[in-house]
Amino acid sequence: MTETQQLIRRIHDLAKRLDRSPATISAKVLGGGQVLADLESGKTITLAKYERANATLSDMEANA
Repeated sequence: MTETQQLIRRIHDLAKRLDRSPATISAKVLGGGQVLADLESGKTITLAKYERANATLSDMEANA
């Protein structure tokens, strides 16, 4: 599983745990709900954006 696939999976898992839509979590983690759909369709994000998203997602998971 690639790092991008892991990020997508973590967003979906957190959304399920918080009873929110993945797009809502994506908006907070990636800066937009459409970004998750773009990643799922094969588009990429910059390393800097990935690192920020990973840190934000880790914080959200710890507080969930």
